[in-house]
Amino acid sequence: MAVFSWFPRLLILGLSCCLWLGLFMFPQLASAAPKDEIVYALDEKVRAAVASKIPGASLAVIINGQIRLLRGYGVTKTGTKQQMSSATRFPLASISKTFASAATSLLVDKQLLDWDTHVVPYLEHVEFSDPQQGSAVTLRHLLSHTTGLVPQAYSDLLEDNVSYRRIRQMVKLIDFVCAPGNCYGYQNVIYNLSAEMIAQASGQDYPTFVREQLFIPLEMDHASFGLDGFTSHSNRVTPHVKVKKGCAAVKPQAAYYEVPAAAGVNASAQDLAKWMLAQFGHNPTVLKPSLLEIMHKPHIRANQRRYKAKLSNVYYGLGWRTFDYQGLTGFIHHGGWIKGIRTEMVFNTVTQTGMVFLINCEQNTVARNMVLEFLKLYKKYMVDEVQSSGS
Repeated sequence: MAVFSWFPRLLILGLSCCLWLGLFMFPQLASAAPKDEIVYALDEKVRAAVASKIPGASLAVIINGQIRLLRGYGVTKTGTKQQMSSATRFPLASISKTFASAATSLLVDKQLLDWDTHVVPYLEHVEFSDPQQGSAVTLRHLLSHTTGLVPQAYSDLLEDNVSYRRIRQMVKLIDFVCAPGNCYGYQNVIYNLSAEMIAQASGQDYPTFVREQLFIPLEMDHASFGLDGFTSHSNRVTPHVKVKKGCAAVKPQAAYYEVPAAAGVNASAQDLAKWMLAQFGHNPTVLKPSLLEIMHKPHIRANQRRYKAKLSNVYYGLGWRTFDYQGLTGFIHHGGWIKGIRTEMVFNTVTQTGMVFLINCEQNTVARNMVLEFLKLYKKYMVDEVQSSGS
């Protein structure tokens, strides 16, 4: 199936009494399809959030490998009339990490890199605090957050606008808390060493390689890198921070663009819908199923305290989180945060069903609840009702 056939068949169905109303309200919606109850419910949930808590949002829903909804809600900035759309650009924050693992897989496939290439001496300028343990750190450890280094090393310096080049010189001061591969510790600065390895192996700077090998062949038309890539387009969101009376607009945060493999990508819900289809294996000439399987494979048990006890078997793969939900397996996820922005992407590889949810305000509860809402609806309509009808 082509990644992008311009989405004319996008969604919504339901009871016949509601169909004409749905088509009137959503001109981008098309013929009915099974399980679109999920779409109706998610649409209603986002409408409620935009009406009461956030300036705007962008939503994409895929059911059984078919894009069923692409829609924007609200405005790109409070106090303006610029409408959000599914083509509105967002900083993806940590969803950017999923592109680094994919870029690595392309080079592994060409035998220009290996998942287990050692960081040292491949990157000659990198030194670790413990040379013996540092000699064991591999590209796989970078992409799975299992370097053994203190978690979130120097993310605070990034937020204080210290340059990545300067921070990189301080890697040798970061302590190991476990042997490489033995524990999970989420990183941004350290994760970005993967970008340097990709650049060295490909002979191109990291953003150029990702753009030419992923964005362009997948027709991710709104995807870009960096602050300039974000601000150069008029159809973009304005970040907002949470305040007592709602959400207040702030300037885009430049800091995390310093680490493009960790948080450097900008894209729209349309782009991420295509990215999700690629994760389902719809574009094997770009991302081979065998490579996707490696990236989606659980590598290390990770914490997921933000979702309390609702998820189980939470692991980190290569650039992706994996988890089970109420006995259901096959879920893949990544979220992102930078000042004023929250992003979520979650899907199930077994049924090729998922959701992209992007919002322009730091409302963490709204973002997390949407993930849980999707999971609840998935279980109800993709599993429970199917089992009930078959009994």
